[in-house]
Amino acid sequence: MDSFNGKTAFVTGGTSGIGRAAAVAFGRAGALVAVVGRHVAEGQKTLDLLLEAGGDGLFIPVDLAREADVIGAIEQTASRFGHIDFTANCAGIDLNADLVDYTEADFDTIFDTNVKGLFFCLKHQILAMKDKGGVIINVTSVAAQKPFAGNSLYNASKSAAAMLTRTAAVEAGKHGIRIIEVAPGPIETPMLRGYLRQEAAHGSQVTEKTVEAKTLLGHIGRPEDVANAIMFFCSPSASFVTAATLTVDGGFVLS
Repeated sequence: MDSFNGKTAFVTGGTSGIGRAAAVAFGRAGALVAVVGRHVAEGQKTLDLLLEAGGDGLFIPVDLAREADVIGAIEQTASRFGHIDFTANCAGIDLNADLVDYTEADFDTIFDTNVKGLFFCLKHQILAMKDKGGVIINVTSVAAQKPFAGNSLYNASKSAAAMLTRTAAVEAGKHGIRIIEVAPGPIETPMLRGYLRQEAAHGSQVTEKTVEAKTLLGHIGRPEDVANAIMFFCSPSASFVTAATLTVDGGFVLS
C-alpha cells in the first residue's frame, strides 16, 4: 500500500455505502481523501471513520448535477492536497417503479446524478489529471448488464454510465489516465435496504433471502468488497488495465 502514501483520492457518494467504504480504504492506505456528497452529517461521519482509520482528508458538500459544484470540489481538493491521483465515482440514486408509472421528475432525479453528474465528474477529473495522469474508477451496476423489472430508469442510467466510462477511457489514455468500471451486484447498502423495504411494502416476493439465493456464493456482498476492487485498480498491480469492467456481484448476474 506504499503506492498510496501522500497521494490524493477524490470519492463521490462518500456519505454512505460503497463510497464510504472506498474513502476509508483510501485513507487507511495512506491517501489524502476528499469525501464528496450531498449530506453533511453523513459526510462528516465518513470523515470521522477515515480519521479513525489513520487517514486524513476533508468533506466537501456537492450536488453533482451542478457543474459549478463539481468544478469547485475538484479545485478545492487540488488546492488543499495537490494533484488528484485517484477518483472513485460512487454516487448513485435509484427510484423503483414500473416504467409506465415513472414521472418526468423521476427521470430527471435519476439521470441528474447517475449520468449528468458522472459526466461532469469525468470531464473535470480528466482535465485535472491530464498533465500527470491518474486513475478514475466509475462504480456502475450489474443493472447495465441485465434488465431488472421495476428499475428501467436505473438500468438505463447505468448503461449510459458504462458507455461513458469506456468512451472516456478511449479518449483519456493518451494523457496517462486509466478509467475502469466496477459493476456491483447486491451489496449491503442503504440503497439495497430501501429497495427491499419498498418491495416488501408492495407484497413482492423479492426479499433478502431470495436475493441471497440468486448469488452463486449465497450471500449479499459488503461495501468493502467493492472498495477492495477499487483499491486494486488504483494500485500499480493494475497499471496496464484500462477500459475494463469488473463485476463484483457474487455471480448474481448469471442467475
